[in-house]
Amino acid sequence: MNAQLLSLTTTGARSARPHTTTLAYAEDAGRLIVFASNAGRPQAPAWLHNLRANPAVTVEVGGSRYDAVATETTGAERDRLFADQAARDPAFAEYQRNTSRVIQVVALTPVRAGAATTQLKEIHAGLRRQLTDTLAAVDTYLAGEGELPAAINDLQRHCLSFCGALHAHHTREDGVFPRLAADFPELKPAFDRLTREHEAVALLNEKLTATLDRLTTAPTRAAAEQLRADLEQLAGDLEAHYAYEEAHLGLALDAA
Repeated sequence: MNAQLLSLTTTGARSARPHTTTLAYAEDAGRLIVFASNAGRPQAPAWLHNLRANPAVTVEVGGSRYDAVATETTGAERDRLFADQAARDPAFAEYQRNTSRVIQVVALTPVRAGAATTQLKEIHAGLRRQLTDTLAAVDTYLAGEGELPAAINDLQRHCLSFCGALHAHHTREDGVFPRLAADFPELKPAFDRLTREHEAVALLNEKLTATLDRLTTAPTRAAAEQLRADLEQLAGDLEAHYAYEEAHLGLALDAA
């Protein structure tokens, strides 16, 4: 498989000198994701130790170079991101089998001073792409293209990946809302609205997951059509949410 590659420059934990490493990466909701597999060796790679000491890194990818903040993912988010990568490239599943340590998954979030709204728009664009891919997977299933088990597996992977990314994005935002509301009391009504919308999206996410479970347990066209209808509803709700969030949350983040 032809992997997507980036160059990651970290600062040496001991030497304080720059160190550049070429890594395979994935994309998730406006972030780039890298994997501390070290080809399945028992020890974690040096770049992971470096960014733990200094999470400010530089990324070069696709002819662009920019600063980013590295964050280790944990729990369900880590598991989802690694499973997605192993599905794309089975070598990563083999790396995990070859080592007793849990391979760390690191998110690289771009840092652009004064451009928080732009960054938020990039995250939303990434979520849109994931939703588009999920809808395409539903259409493939409904069209009966390919073998049925393969179509269901592909649909399940896309749907769970999108739902997981959306949940993780909103969870991160919910964590910063109280601080931003304290710093910008005039925007508290906006943060309250965004919180309510997050709760509504979470309920629809649960409905999607339940429909997907029914579809994968007992595949029927009706269940697939219901899943597509739920996704279409979510797409419409999210467009209004994105526009409001970019206008209000982005403003606060830029000012902060």
